[in-house]
Amino acid sequence: MANYKNIIYEIKDNIGWVTLNRPDKLNAINDDMLRELDNMFELAEQDLDVKVLVIKGAGKAFSVGQDLSGVGTDEILPPSPRRKLSSKTSLEAARRRNRRWEYIFNLCKPTIAQVHGNCLGAGLYLALACDLTIASDDAVFGDPSLRMGILPEFPLLAWLVGVKRTSAMLLCGKQFTAREAEESGMINLAVPKGKLQAEVTNLAKGISLLHSDALAVAKDSINAAMEARGVGPAWELTSDVSLLMQQRTRRPGEFNFENARDKLGLKAAVEARDKPFPELD
Repeated sequence: MANYKNIIYEIKDNIGWVTLNRPDKLNAINDDMLRELDNMFELAEQDLDVKVLVIKGAGKAFSVGQDLSGVGTDEILPPSPRRKLSSKTSLEAARRRNRRWEYIFNLCKPTIAQVHGNCLGAGLYLALACDLTIASDDAVFGDPSLRMGILPEFPLLAWLVGVKRTSAMLLCGKQFTAREAEESGMINLAVPKGKLQAEVTNLAKGISLLHSDALAVAKDSINAAMEARGVGPAWELTSDVSLLMQQRTRRPGEFNFENARDKLGLKAAVEARDKPFPELD
């Protein structure tokens, strides 16, 4: 089995347990973690001993999203506007980012996201790309990408929760509690924190008892219905629009995250990003 630094991958009783393992960074996703996830998913898809995958986070959170440090993040984040890249290079990078979420969505084996704490940005994309999402009652879901002038690159959200709730999250910065996420259809189930592991384990064990080929065909049928509703073209469109956003210009008074990060440091820049916005209940 591959030796990873940013994730832990273990197989037990036909269940592949995947742990995002940067707890000191609240499992912020950087390029190295992405590449390890790519490799792990490819191995798991070919492994006859794995019938279902569970993805969870070490420490206090599932994942706070993209690593915003700017170090080792060329794959997970659109490049800074200060970097002059060709349109072809930028579009290829945007499509690679989206293909990752689409690949997980279309994986032939069922996936379960076991969520606790913060589940934001790319962490949210990862959790929602899974077939089933189970969260503890302390989980918080959101995506602050637009506050930095970055387009959220995950078209499934509107299909899952509807246009109004998607607009509240992306345009207003609303964060959803686990109960709100359950009620909206964003996740399958919210449970007390102390029962999360047992709930997910029982669910995964049940799936692992099913016939492998039947699982793959069932997943394909479900996803085919989503394709018929336009999900396929939406992945492509999101990548193309992301390219346009990379050519963005900032008008006077608009927040510049990269400049704030360089001058103030990452933590202060994130605080400056969020401070002007009122809480949306």
